[in-house]
Amino acid sequence: MNNSITKKEIKNYSRDFRTIANRTLNSDFDVFDDNLKRLIYHIDNNPIISEFINSCTTDEDSFDIKNDIEQVSNGYGEYYFDSFIEDEKEVSYTYQILKYITENNINFRSYVYPYSTSNKYQDKVKGFNDKFILPFVNAIDGNFERICVEMGFDEESKYNITINGGQVNIAKDNSVLNATQNNNFELNDLISKLKDTLERNDIEEGIKNEIIDNAEGILEEANNEIPRKGRLKSFIEGLKESAKLVPGIIELGANITAIISFVQPLIQ
Repeated sequence: MNNSITKKEIKNYSRDFRTIANRTLNSDFDVFDDNLKRLIYHIDNNPIISEFINSCTTDEDSFDIKNDIEQVSNGYGEYYFDSFIEDEKEVSYTYQILKYITENNINFRSYVYPYSTSNKYQDKVKGFNDKFILPFVNAIDGNFERICVEMGFDEESKYNITINGGQVNIAKDNSVLNATQNNNFELNDLISKLKDTLERNDIEEGIKNEIIDNAEGILEEANNEIPRKGRLKSFIEGLKESAKLVPGIIELGANITAIISFVQPLIQ
């Protein structure tokens, strides 16, 4: 993709996506199928999201989507959809599963069964959303956040955006801004946004402090002339584990994803 777009337009894309994603994540079970179709339709018709997903998909992926859906649907709770450590594979796999489900009009009752021990369909839909769809939504939202960070504070100038997996490259007036640029001012801004999200949501104090400690540890280490990769990896893993304890707060997941993506070049 090579789109000329302003930061204001990116923010509008992000807001529209969060609106439709929240509708799906908080859906009543009897309208979940339709809301999931709305989500996939929105994704397919958004060039930024579509390019991000395409960039996460490689020829080396060997997913058997049809077989996985049949196995989960007929497994009476014994089988779950696959999970992946690599962010790109997780994005690609989740999208392909949801795309196949919506294209083939597969009723939610056949595949949400293993995602909750409750016998209520509403609980099973919520479990499926929290465990399978929410990480996918957070990855997309985090990609929007990364783009906005790279654009800086200018709302009106147009930029050309290219995406390759989690890496975002932006060009303005024929000058390229490197996505891996180590700008700790921007990192500090990301952490400030994280703290603001924590303050605006009802989160257990211990979890909140753990998230802040890891985020501040990342900032402190990134400020060193030669950041220690081991310590950065430890803080990143701490953030990931803490995020799992509050899966329902999409904005928080996006904040954490943006921080991790920003410092990832320092540990490569």
